[in-house]
Amino acid sequence: MPESAAAPVTGEAKPRKSYLPGLDTLRAVAALSVCFFHFSGGMMPKLVVPAAKSAFSQGYLGVDIFFVISGFIIPYSLVGKNHRVAGFFAYLKKRVMRINPPAYVSLLLVLGQWFFIDKFINKTSFYTKDLSLGQVVHNLLFTIPFTNYKWISGIFWTLAIEFQFYLFIGLLFNILFGRNLVWFVTLYVLMGLAQFVPALAAAEFFHYSTLFALGGVALLWQQQRIPAWLYAAGLVAFGGLALWQLGLYAALVGVGTAVAINTIKVSIPGFSFLGKISYSLYLLHGLIGTTAEFALVKLLPPTSDARKLLLTAVCLGLAIAGAYVFYLIVEKPFMRLASQNRR
Repeated sequence: MPESAAAPVTGEAKPRKSYLPGLDTLRAVAALSVCFFHFSGGMMPKLVVPAAKSAFSQGYLGVDIFFVISGFIIPYSLVGKNHRVAGFFAYLKKRVMRINPPAYVSLLLVLGQWFFIDKFINKTSFYTKDLSLGQVVHNLLFTIPFTNYKWISGIFWTLAIEFQFYLFIGLLFNILFGRNLVWFVTLYVLMGLAQFVPALAAAEFFHYSTLFALGGVALLWQQQRIPAWLYAAGLVAFGGLALWQLGLYAALVGVGTAVAINTIKVSIPGFSFLGKISYSLYLLHGLIGTTAEFALVKLLPPTSDARKLLLTAVCLGLAIAGAYVFYLIVEKPFMRLASQNRR
């Protein structure tokens, strides 16, 4: 830790880069939480079990875990790279190459599912009747919140927020992490208040900004930029803001995730694997789960809660298997391509 407990946060962050096993574990927990929430909460209506629905009713908080992780890992990826605003487009290109292509492929798969259901199963235009080129384009650009269109893939709303955060960090990284701590606190507090500006209300990043801030606090601690008391104060301060913005559960999850990033020191078998494929699992779990439910209930009618839970577990297993294949043939190649970019 720094020699002086009162030392200001100035200059470039110390380039201490290493593999952090806690990130994969947290990604796995986040992805599984979202899967459990959706699979038990009505995404697969024929398999709903009230007890399971109640047990996993807070699983949506997995999204909050992802936001805290991004608040840590995106600026972490820029530490020691002499990032400047002049290099913003190179930085953004890398993020787009990493995130967008897998999302676009998953969107095409969802559209394929819609057309298949309408043409061969329902023989109506229930899913596709209101589909338009404008809607597709705004889904691809993650700009649906600024239009009257609807998301095609429901999980894309979180990708829109992530992308807004990428813009925020790409432009303000050096102010947030290269100057006095006052700048970090001031800018993130202002981001939280920006949600009340009518013209900015549609950009939901501001509503979730304190979760990203908690990830930033974890980074400052990991890089030895702040002493223990400031680290604790940052967790309390932004945890309190998260409580005000998002509620008790989100605040607890946000602070817990920020602490866990730096305290989980070992890889946990299974969780490490799921963490690596978590983005693919997040993108595909709904598509695979609903498709699997449609087929499985014909083979084993869900006549009891036990059968419903069994079929739900099979759907989850198939979603994980499908996500792994997707990771290998879609996500991983674009990860390699993005890594070749200097930023």
